[in-house]
Amino acid sequence: MANPQDTSTLVQRRFWSLICLIFLLAVTSSAFAVKLTSTPILVGQQNEAVQTRVATDARSLEALLERHLLLLEVIGKAPDVSNVVMGYARNKEIVSQYLENGHQPDDLSWVAVYDILGAEIAIHAPKPDIRALFDTTEIEALVEDITGMAPTALHHVVLQEQGAHTYVLLTAPILHAGYVEGAVVATFEIDRATVFPESEIVQSIRMVHTSDLDAGHVPLAEGAVSAALEKVDLAIVMEPDQDSVRAAERRLFTNTVAAIATVLVIAFAVFAAAGRAALVEPHQRLARQKKDLAELAAVAERANDAIIVTDIRGIVTWTNPAFEQLSGFTMQEIHGQKPGDVLQGPETDPEHIALMRKALLNLEPVKLELLNYRKDGSSYWVSIGISPLSNEHGEGYGFVSISHDITQERAQRDAIVQAKQEIEYQALHDPLTGLPNRRALNLALQDRKATDPDDATIVRIDLDHFKYVNDTLGHEAGDFVLCSVADILRDETKEGDLPVRVGGDEFVILLGVGNTSAVGETVAQRMLERIRQPTSFEGKTVRVGASFGIASTHDGLLPIDSLTIGADAALYEAKDMGRDRVRLYTPALHDTVIGRRTLALEIRRAIANREFVPYFQPQFDAQTHDIVGVETLARWHSPTLGVMHPGQFLPIAEQLSVVDDMDAIIFDKAVAEISNLQRTGITIPKVSFNVTAQRIQNPKVFDLLESLPEGAPRIGFEVLESVLVEEQSDLFSFSLDRIRDTGVCIEIDDFGSGHASIIGLMHLRPDIMKIDQRLVMPILESEDARALLRQIIGMADILGLKVTAEGVETMAHAEVLAEMGCHTLQGYAFARPQPIEGLKALIEGRDPSISPRNKRA
Repeated sequence: MANPQDTSTLVQRRFWSLICLIFLLAVTSSAFAVKLTSTPILVGQQNEAVQTRVATDARSLEALLERHLLLLEVIGKAPDVSNVVMGYARNKEIVSQYLENGHQPDDLSWVAVYDILGAEIAIHAPKPDIRALFDTTEIEALVEDITGMAPTALHHVVLQEQGAHTYVLLTAPILHAGYVEGAVVATFEIDRATVFPESEIVQSIRMVHTSDLDAGHVPLAEGAVSAALEKVDLAIVMEPDQDSVRAAERRLFTNTVAAIATVLVIAFAVFAAAGRAALVEPHQRLARQKKDLAELAAVAERANDAIIVTDIRGIVTWTNPAFEQLSGFTMQEIHGQKPGDVLQGPETDPEHIALMRKALLNLEPVKLELLNYRKDGSSYWVSIGISPLSNEHGEGYGFVSISHDITQERAQRDAIVQAKQEIEYQALHDPLTGLPNRRALNLALQDRKATDPDDATIVRIDLDHFKYVNDTLGHEAGDFVLCSVADILRDETKEGDLPVRVGGDEFVILLGVGNTSAVGETVAQRMLERIRQPTSFEGKTVRVGASFGIASTHDGLLPIDSLTIGADAALYEAKDMGRDRVRLYTPALHDTVIGRRTLALEIRRAIANREFVPYFQPQFDAQTHDIVGVETLARWHSPTLGVMHPGQFLPIAEQLSVVDDMDAIIFDKAVAEISNLQRTGITIPKVSFNVTAQRIQNPKVFDLLESLPEGAPRIGFEVLESVLVEEQSDLFSFSLDRIRDTGVCIEIDDFGSGHASIIGLMHLRPDIMKIDQRLVMPILESEDARALLRQIIGMADILGLKVTAEGVETMAHAEVLAEMGCHTLQGYAFARPQPIEGLKALIEGRDPSISPRNKRA
């Protein structure tokens, strides 16, 4: 019989041998299992981390580009920019002025605007050397793409890198009335360190074009991940750090095997102490260990995010270091509590909390954005996902929540929204008065046209004597007046009305739906009474008036698209009637406007057909009555309207800004006709033309004078006396000197009709002074008129000027003027303005014997 002690020893020896064998097998198999599972776990972990990172960086880059594109779109919609691009205005500094009035980004290198043909109109370049990085063809291609008939949905860009700097070329359309009239192009510097922060899981990050990536033109390393931007032809390519994966695998294997060995030592020690339970306990512990390993695997999948594990009641059982780093709470501080009791605060959205609790109660996963609070009381935003945990029988035993910090992302989104709202507000409001601006009015009219096209009334307001306030009291007083008028508009309008400052001292009110022109007249009269009241600025009394024009679709005269024009016409009538009054757009005024519109169309057609012809009024020597020159006057030979004088069409032509075109036609025809006349043996010493100050400053006039053929008559330019008061700029003086150097005679027309000073006359240095006919007409009856005329002629003699008298109606006038010392006479007493045929007949039919010189002989 076996010795019980030996049996016991044998059993004990076999037991411990079995224990040791099982222990060795357990350690070995565990090590092998860890080896097989560590690499896939880490690869999956890294892939998810890289995917999350590349998506986050793509959103950051797209948010940055959207903010830049938004700035370009606002510039492209600005009326001042579209007017310059379309040629309605000339201002090469329009972009610089626009950005100086707004917020110019620090990362802006240069910005330029191009017209619909791709020609550069204006540029603003804080960093001009950056523009050289981009080929002209690249810029032209972007402009052509944005102004094309069928632009692509994806916004094209151009990238350039210079050392550590990356520059992106963006473009946006310039819109006018919904049509693309040009493009605005700009280069922005991208701070890669800000957009793509460093990370230990990423080896390299680069930006490529999405089209190149899709076409396979971009080489990709193994495991590389990309994310394309939604609205811009750009993508981010990110390559993971494979070395970090292998190092993490080794650390995980070593630490896990050591941990498993330690656990097994403890477990087998318990098995030995428990005796018969030694065969059951290892399986129980192994089950618990598998559960722990499953939780650890879930933790490993999102190791960079904050993780909380709770039991089925929502009590915290475990957190990872990332949670402590994000919230400031340690594992010991939050263990045994509910996360909401610790992390949520007064500004956490109650609806989100209720949604989260409902999902947990139903053991359903939930994902949302939530405002949490750190241990120090500061708040932060997280994107949190909570999933229930269940065993092999499907029974829930807890929850795991994974969250990552999105505070910066939320701030960027909020900043974009706030910037967009601010830009939209600035784009729709006047910065001085705070009233809506012209663009806001246009948008309101578009909305009204879409909803109530037959129900609109506009009140047009223009301040009277406002320029006097600016000139006498200064621009601060002028700004005070404008703000006061804006306050009156706010007080006198009601909800539904839109008071607008359209520019300068001009205002408009779009009345709410249901208001007729009678209501507009009542409102205008109330505002007029208040605007008339004197106000005080810095102890000085300020007085202004206002003229009002009202037009309404209710009167059946105008559609909503033409209301502004009708209100302008009524306003001009109010000013013509003496200002400081209210006028309605009436049927009679409507007929006048239609007539002017028809005349405007006829004038444009007449310019295209060169229907304007020169008439010539001879100028005579005061002593000999010989012809010494002719003044060229414009006549319009209209096939439908007949022969028209300047007074009938010149005001409309000035509004159309076509006076220079008319002057060019008259100049060409007059020089040609007088040159042909001289070839017949008839000599005209000088041909004078009425010119504006703007035409004198036009470089094309100088080129035209230099290109006159040899033998052409001497040219004289008659400039209104008002130029002596209004035009004293360096450009005007320089241009006048260039024209004088070509041999052109400079004449002051209608002298005595304005307020010119002797200093201004000396500054201009004309060759001839033409005395206004209103000073000439009364000299036969008024000794005062004759005395005044003698003083003017004496002043001209002192300055060395020739004197021409206009409006010489009778030969009696001619004799008196000759005695006073006038050099040249012009008027109906000698000849009326006539075409070239009449001038030729006049010269050929003159009898030399009737000249005063022959009579004296």
